[in-house]
Amino acid sequence: MSEKEINSVGRKPDFIAYSVRDSKDGKGHWNKVGAAWEHRDGQGMDIQLDSIPLNGRLTIRELREERMNAYEGERQEARSEQDQNRRPSRGRERAH
Repeated sequence: MSEKEINSVGRKPDFIAYSVRDSKDGKGHWNKVGAAWEHRDGQGMDIQLDSIPLNGRLTIRELREERMNAYEGERQEARSEQDQNRRPSRGRERAH
């Protein structure tokens, strides 16, 4: 594990990454796609994306506590869903 990865483990992100799509009515649709941690020396950041914007537009915004709570909840749901998809199905077998 690199020094940069160790520094961001266990820390709340400093920024949230969003994919922003403009709609016909001129409003932007913001979808959380990841998070970013500033390097301790202030010379850059590590970005972790959970998905990639199809339109190539990525917006990084400063973290606010309510955004963080929503982001953590979404990540836990995604992990739980991934875990369920990995487990073999234990459904009832039909008798012939």
